[in-house]
Amino acid sequence: MSARARFFKKVQQQTVALPTDGSVDTDIQAFCQRMAEFAQQIQQWFDGAGIRVTVASKYVQDLSTVGHSLNSGALRYEITTVRLQNDTRSVSILPEQLYRGGEKGCVTMTVNAPDRIPVKQLFYLCMAPEAGWIIRGEHQAIVKNAIMTEDIFFRAIENLA
Repeated sequence: MSARARFFKKVQQQTVALPTDGSVDTDIQAFCQRMAEFAQQIQQWFDGAGIRVTVASKYVQDLSTVGHSLNSGALRYEITTVRLQNDTRSVSILPEQLYRGGEKGCVTMTVNAPDRIPVKQLFYLCMAPEAGWIIRGEHQAIVKNAIMTEDIFFRAIENLA
């Protein structure tokens, strides 16, 4: 197979058919609901652990929705964010956009540990098809995605300890 053919095959595999029938609103509702549930789960995991958990919200002006909703413009919605703090170390879990490539419900999780190596780690999360989240490291290909379990989550944020 030629490099050109491999390139276009790869593009096809990573392209997702985005909805144009109003189901973008349904996807946004699911994204917001999953983030709220994820925040609640994190609060339960850290209850009484001495790690400060801050659950807040932010407004996302989501350019990934342009042309895919009934109003054809970028949609703006409020969604849950999470920040974990342990002394100078922190984890920020921030929703970024609804669609990216073949992924839906895109979130970045940044682990900052100024006194550790590596100082900063970045993970990408997206909604799993039925429930939960998929996670991969910053330099991992989408094919390396893994279903995020409690164990995988705690391994990812290990430098927070």
